[in-house]
Order: sequence, then structure tokens, then C-alpha cells
Amino acid sequence: MDQMNQMNRMQMIKNRIDSFPRGSLSASNHYWCVTCKKYFVLDKPECPYMAGMCINTPIAVENLAPESTEALEKFGLFYPKIPQRILSSAIHDHFPETGERLAVTYLDFLKEWRFDISEQQPLQTVKSFIILLTGCETAQRINEKSITFVLMDAGKIWEKDKIKKILEGSLAYLKNVLKIEHELHLDFIDIFGEREVGKYYCAKCGMFFEFGIKRDTVTCPLMSQKCMFDPQHIEKASYSTDKFVKQFEITPDIYKRFMQGIDKKNISSDALSAIAKEWKIADRQDEIMSKFF
Repeated sequence: MDQMNQMNRMQMIKNRIDSFPRGSLSASNHYWCVTCKKYFVLDKPECPYMAGMCINTPIAVENLAPESTEALEKFGLFYPKIPQRILSSAIHDHFPETGERLAVTYLDFLKEWRFDISEQQPLQTVKSFIILLTGCETAQRINEKSITFVLMDAGKIWEKDKIKKILEGSLAYLKNVLKIEHELHLDFIDIFGEREVGKYYCAKCGMFFEFGIKRDTVTCPLMSQKCMFDPQHIEKASYSTDKFVKQFEITPDIYKRFMQGIDKKNISSDALSAIAKEWKIADRQDEIMSKFF
């Protein structure tokens, strides 16, 4: 009887959800979610991770523009640091010029996704760029004359001298375009030391995460208030590489744009093999890498 009542209840919930208004189609396939603060490239306004469970519908950017670049930081903070490591492997020279190009690419991306940066706080726009590009948590030290962005544990992804020179080119450009009066500086601090960063998989939504100190399980970093499932460290998880491919298929192409102008020949094959081995995706390595080029 209890099982019957549960089934009836679930059907009633489904019927109620089906009665709600439908989401609008995006002509550009660009969507975002006001609740989980994720951005998607989709064919229809349906949550690609929790279909049938999530009551929200992804919002077409043509229907309602995204609110803040802050949500973009989730890609840098929590997603697998694969694109950042590829960039780190591939960029060998012309660091300030490359940094300026990456900043131009970022602002073009914001325009296409209909962020109105004239409405944004310039500091937030710059901070989001730094986190997206570096994959590092970033603190700010601010006084009346200067803003110093402090990158945490950057050495786990980048050569510090390299990313410093790249970002100096980026910040010089963004300071001018965004009309920032403060001087912009960079610094670094190591928090994790030699400890391993955690890599996780959620069996419910099929997402992959990389953040924090390695643990057996973690609370979902995107929906900590609402998600009832705990992502497991990939050492303890079994998953299809289809899930890995899917995550980067529907993620906005900001990293693919960052890769434009990068010569594939500059990418270390050893670095790619190490990434594939770490994430257990060696059988789909070329397909997954194609999502970034």
C-alpha cells in the first residue's frame, strides 16, 4: 500500500509539473538557470542534468538576459580543470599579447550571451574572467589606489610566471575597456600545499567536479542547499565516458573560444595523456578534447 501511495504521489507531482508553463525556445540555443546558476547550450529548455526532477526550466537568453558574470565562475571553480591545463601546456610565448586576446574573447562571449557589462560592477567582471581562465579561487585586496587579485594554488594548474604575464596583458586591456581607475596587480598564495585536489562524479546528475582537498564524498558545490546526493571521488565511482562528453557538449564554448589561435602542435601529448588517465577517459580522449578546439 505504501508503495502504491508513493507511486500515486509521484504521478500527481509529475502531472502538476506538466501543467506549469513551458519555457521559451532560444534561437541561439543559449540558456541559463536562475536557480542553479548554470549556463547551457541546448536544443530545448529542459534541464540536461535533472530532467523529470527539476521544476525549473532553463531560460532563453533572448527572453531574459543573464543577471551576473558571477555565475560563470562556477565553470572555473568547480568543473574539471582540463581546459586550463591544456592552455597552460599550449601557451609558450607572447604572454601579454595572448592575455589581451583572451580578454577580448571573454568580452565578446559576454556580448553574445547578452550580459550587459555596462550594468556590471567592473571588479566582478574582471574577477570572473580571472577565475574562468585560471581555474583558481581568487581573493581581492583593495585600497584607495589599487586592487590586487590573489590567486590561490595557481601552481597546481599553471606555471606562476606564465599566468602572471598572461594576466598582466589581460588586466591592462580590461582596465581600459571597463574604465577602472584603480591600479590592478596580481599575487599568489598556496593553501593546499602538496595535498591532492579532489575529482568527483555525481551518479544522479552525471556531472563531474574538481575542487577542494581530496575526499571520498562531497556536498554538491552547485546546489548545496537542495541536492540530496553526494558526488563521490572518481576512484570510488564508475561512470560512462558518455557522461563526460555530455558535460562539455552542453557547456558554453568559452574555453573553445580561448583555444582559438592556439597551435595544437604546442600541446604536450604527455599532458593530454596524464589528464585522460586521471579522469579515466582515455577511450574518448580525442572526442573530449575536440570540445575545446
